[in-house]
Amino acid sequence: MGQHRNVLRLHEDFATLRWLKDFEQDAFGFQQKVEDIDRRLGTVFIQAFDDASDLEHAFKLLDMFGSLLERPVIAADAADKYSVLISMFSRALDHARLIYSRHIQTELKLGSPPVHKNMPPVAGALCWARELRARIQVPFDHFRRIPHLCVSVPAKLLYDHLDSFSLINLIFFLCRYQEKLYADWSQTVSEKSQYNLTQPLIRRDPETKLVTVNFDPQVRTSFPVCWWARVWDHISMVMDDVHDLEQRIQKAKNNVEEIQTIVGSWASPIFVRRDCKTESLLSLEDCQDRLERRYSLVRESGQRIHLLVKENQSLLLADPASDIWKAYVDYVDEIVLDGFFTAIECSLKYLLENTDPKAGLAPLFEVQLDLVIPDLIFQPSLDPGTNDGFYDMVEGLLNDIYRISSLVPRLAEHSGFLHYQVRGCGAPSCWWQ
Repeated sequence: MGQHRNVLRLHEDFATLRWLKDFEQDAFGFQQKVEDIDRRLGTVFIQAFDDASDLEHAFKLLDMFGSLLERPVIAADAADKYSVLISMFSRALDHARLIYSRHIQTELKLGSPPVHKNMPPVAGALCWARELRARIQVPFDHFRRIPHLCVSVPAKLLYDHLDSFSLINLIFFLCRYQEKLYADWSQTVSEKSQYNLTQPLIRRDPETKLVTVNFDPQVRTSFPVCWWARVWDHISMVMDDVHDLEQRIQKAKNNVEEIQTIVGSWASPIFVRRDCKTESLLSLEDCQDRLERRYSLVRESGQRIHLLVKENQSLLLADPASDIWKAYVDYVDEIVLDGFFTAIECSLKYLLENTDPKAGLAPLFEVQLDLVIPDLIFQPSLDPGTNDGFYDMVEGLLNDIYRISSLVPRLAEHSGFLHYQVRGCGAPSCWWQ
């Protein structure tokens, strides 16, 4: 009767959909909490945006919030701030235009461009143009990385500020300004240098009678420009070399990590109980199939490991005969060695744990006692000296486990071993070096 009443009560609860109402209430409550958190985050964003002093801080704030700005509640709060952001960029663009105009006027008035302290005229002017371009290009690139900007704010609102003397025009004028500076300098520096090279290195001033260096000041300023150009070319070349080195080292590091992952995949017992059930016996029927699959895995893994090591030799530009490369190979060789140790230990540990009488587990092996008049015979035989007996079977399983270390050729060829298994002290005493 008790069970019958429980069934009736469950049927009644289901019929009244009481559980569905509880679920809807819980879901509604959870949604309310999420919206409350979103409103708080929206308030934090608005306050932080209002405190941002310039475009750089505003874009850092946008990067911090990231995809949170796409959540409906936060997006509604942040929508009005995009127009403010565009206005800030518009003011920055106007200020950059003003700086450019003043610079050009000052250059026309003085006859040479105003530059930073201790910089030659041409190199200083080129540096100024690059700095001003970065001042407007960087914020604009930030705009292009905001995927939800054109959804929240019409794209036309952004480009309305870039019409007459827009960002594109200003960058064009800066590029043309740099090209003109370089063209004017390159046209005169060669001629002036060749002329001054034909003059005496020193001369006597007719008025003061002092000996001075006979070198044109304008040509003297060209050498810092050439020096800056050479330095920049050298820096660019070094940066490319460093970037290439960083990529090669990172790739070599990734290859070593892949090797560690490969050898880690071996760490599972080769032989297990039938259907992995704790009450079943060791599955001797499919032992050969499991063994072949594991051997195939180890062989393929070994080929992959050798390819990765060879690739690292190319990436690191290593001489295979050098002591440094041999030490590196010894390091990777030790990783593979540890992998085999762990793999063999895992299989042996499984056999030990499942044959431990103190563990209270079901038997792992089965031996039958048959009555063959007038004798009692065990199948398989328990006599250590009998072929195909129990001891022979167990020894065969152990040999099969240890044999995996012979399937991969040794990475450290200079060690004198062909693979990771060293024989010489009898089966199953096949240890690895």
